[in-house]
Amino acid sequence: MSSTGRCSSLLNLQREKHEYLYDSRANRNEIKKFLVYGDRQPAVSMDFSGCYASMCKMIYNRTDWREADVIIITDEIYPLDDRPSSQIWMVLVHESPLHLNIVEGLGDKVNFTVTYRLDSTIYSSYGAYKPATLADYNPSRRYPLPSRNYAKGKTKMVAWFVSNCNAKSPRNQYVDELSNYISIDIYGRCGFKECLRSSENECFELLRKDYKFYLSFENSLCKDYVTEKFFKNALTNDVIPIVMGASIEEYKMIAPPYSFIHVDEFESPAKLADYLYYLNKNDTAYNEYFAWHGHGVIQNWIAQPQCDMCLLAHTAHLIGPSWYSDVSKWWNDGCVGRKLRWSS
Repeated sequence: MSSTGRCSSLLNLQREKHEYLYDSRANRNEIKKFLVYGDRQPAVSMDFSGCYASMCKMIYNRTDWREADVIIITDEIYPLDDRPSSQIWMVLVHESPLHLNIVEGLGDKVNFTVTYRLDSTIYSSYGAYKPATLADYNPSRRYPLPSRNYAKGKTKMVAWFVSNCNAKSPRNQYVDELSNYISIDIYGRCGFKECLRSSENECFELLRKDYKFYLSFENSLCKDYVTEKFFKNALTNDVIPIVMGASIEEYKMIAPPYSFIHVDEFESPAKLADYLYYLNKNDTAYNEYFAWHGHGVIQNWIAQPQCDMCLLAHTAHLIGPSWYSDVSKWWNDGCVGRKLRWSS
């Protein structure tokens, strides 16, 4: 099942099946209690009102953890004592494993995962492309050129908004090398230009009006790791994102057709710069990256996994036992062996 068009969805377990079980066999009057056990609060809403299955609520006293139907694990902290046999443990994480480790001791204790990874039990992403029609779901589809010239009036080449100067990915080294061949305006703590987060709209207006390209470089090279740097910063602001983070194929799974440039398409930053100069001089080629406009929309950070989490809490016992044999290995392996085509 493709994730395209949804910011939160039951992937490994069909949503329709769970809705059927909820309607036909679950105790719909029972309230399922959720507890975030760790110190890190979820980055998403845990308001269950309005959900298909809404009979869920949060409890907040960690000492009462055995009373919870679902334990939400958001960091390295989890119960060490024996748990009730019917209790569900869910991992809810949106940071990469390189920035938020799930300790080895979890082992086979976790039943379900809620993360940005496409192979999670519940896929909860930073954004999504929602095609207008079923035919538009094809990631290889090419559209006619847009009537608008997206290059018109843009006088600058590459922008980068960045505040983390010590990323686990090699993005800083790549930018250092790329800047030898093309002008890059770096805004934030790691550069010499200022664009405050409190003035986000003005920053995006500047990006939309002046720049042709934006560096959507993630802080980690990990499976499916694509954040708002791609969806919000670039795709909704009429610039071509140059991406680093997930693999080319993983970007294709969630992006509009022909909407981005991946650094691994080029053997070196110098070759990438050559291609950007080509696009700068060729409006037709540049505008091909915007041909998807009008055939779908970008949804920014509207993940609402709490609805699927509540549904799953009511139906999990009806589908039989489910757990990860080693959730730490599953999670951390998403970053193992990942490297760029180019190396410094």
